[in-house]
Amino acid sequence: MHIMLAVDGSPYTERAARMLVGQAALYREPPKITLFTVALPIGTPLARAQLSKATLEDYYRDVAAQALAPAEKLLREAGLAFTSVHAVGDPAEQIAGEAKRLQPDLLIMGTHGHSALKGFVMGSVASKVVAATTVPVLLVR
Repeated sequence: MHIMLAVDGSPYTERAARMLVGQAALYREPPKITLFTVALPIGTPLARAQLSKATLEDYYRDVAAQALAPAEKLLREAGLAFTSVHAVGDPAEQIAGEAKRLQPDLLIMGTHGHSALKGFVMGSVASKVVAATTVPVLLVR
């Protein structure tokens, strides 16, 4: 089984990672796990043009590492193997695109991320991903 876990370092995605760790023991074989995070582009295209490609790549790599760290730690402590991947862009578009590319058996993500607004049943990123993908999605609250 291949599971893609979309993470952003928020409490919701930490809960999703914990749920994955708890469920992994139910599988006959350990699942193949891909952690995926998306960094938002900084500034405007004009502002980004003033920075070197290496500077931007270092920044996005650092942002991704911060978002991935909590889930990576949980999976590592549970003895689960995983691959971490990051992209830059609109989170919903990137998550749906990566799910289309990887075709995992299951996409797990939190219902809300860092920009969660109280009172909403489901965040806009989660809503857009569910609408844009044909991969089964498990939302964790």
